[in-house]
Amino acid sequence: DDYRQFWTRLARGEFIADEFLRIGKNGKKVHIQASYNPIFDMSGKVFKIVKFATDVTTRVENVHSLACALQGLARGDLTQQLGHPFLPTLDKLRLDFNSAASQLCVAMEAVARNAAAIASASQEIRSASDDLAGRTEQQAASVEETAAALEEITTTVSDSCHRAQEAGQLVRKTKESAERSGMVVRQAVDAMGQIEKSAGEISTIIGVIDEIAFQTNLLALNAGVEAARAGDAGKGFAVVAQEVRELAQRSAKAAREIKDLIGASNGHVKQGVTLVGETGKALEEIVGQVIHVDANVSAIVEASREQATGLKEINTAVNTIDQGTQQNAAMVEETSAASHGLAREAEELFQLLSRFNVGAGTAMRPSQPASRVNPIPSSVPPVGQMTSKVAYAVCGNAAVKSESWEEF
Repeated sequence: DDYRQFWTRLARGEFIADEFLRIGKNGKKVHIQASYNPIFDMSGKVFKIVKFATDVTTRVENVHSLACALQGLARGDLTQQLGHPFLPTLDKLRLDFNSAASQLCVAMEAVARNAAAIASASQEIRSASDDLAGRTEQQAASVEETAAALEEITTTVSDSCHRAQEAGQLVRKTKESAERSGMVVRQAVDAMGQIEKSAGEISTIIGVIDEIAFQTNLLALNAGVEAARAGDAGKGFAVVAQEVRELAQRSAKAAREIKDLIGASNGHVKQGVTLVGETGKALEEIVGQVIHVDANVSAIVEASREQATGLKEINTAVNTIDQGTQQNAAMVEETSAASHGLAREAEELFQLLSRFNVGAGTAMRPSQPASRVNPIPSSVPPVGQMTSKVAYAVCGNAAVKSESWEEF
């Protein structure tokens, strides 16, 4: 079908130029670079085809040899060499390929040696990092426990300091209350003194009233005598005089009763003054003791405050150490993870290198890993993991579609 279409196109007058595979009479494949040129008659119809062809079999074979060698490189065989000379125009390409393949083989051998050294070093780093990570985690746990215990002590001391401050405030309030009570007692003593003084003055006034009642009684008695002498004319005046006399007697009696009561009140006031004075002395003693207690409590509060401040500073320092230890643990975990990643990358590099054959019986194999030290078990999850994977792949593919041709 393709061959028929080829000649159909030529019959339509199309010009065709390309590289073609032809089979000779002896069955040998021949590659030609040809052009088919239709020739038209006077009526514009194709009446013949003129073919110009050049044998390019050697060039195609050279390119095929180069393609096979490149496929060998793609499979990992770095021993590929092109021994047969190419066409003069292509032989430099053959020489450049041989040189590149040789240099690539040498480079891969050097990479293999360096990879072995990296793998050995990464195994040692991984073992040391695991050991360091375990010890750092243990240290971090110990510091964390110390920080927690110190935090509890700091909290307890802070509570004690707070309670001591509250006790100091209560003592100061008690002191103020006692001082106010002493002042009230002194005022009460002064008030009772005033009451006693007023009672004395009232007693004097009652004495005057009693004297007036006595004089009134005498005057009423004299008036009654004079009214009796007057006979019937003085009866009315005698009655009034009698009433005045009785009133004076009652006033005198009331004055004596009031005087007795005032005397009793003076006795009670004196007794109260004595008791209040004793109370004032007791309150003064209490105030003195409260002042002493306040001084002691203030000293305790100050000491507790200093202890709390010192413990807070220590707690801050321990927390700083704890944070630094945690950061160190995190960095060690990252270093350990990086070392594990480096070891894995080295193994992957060996796996990649094992695909290549550099000849002379030096096929690349991963070296035996160094003895690994079992890391200390840790319940702390890794803080971070640094992994870096770089994949590089080079692939090539060449396909030549061959078609069978027959000479027309």
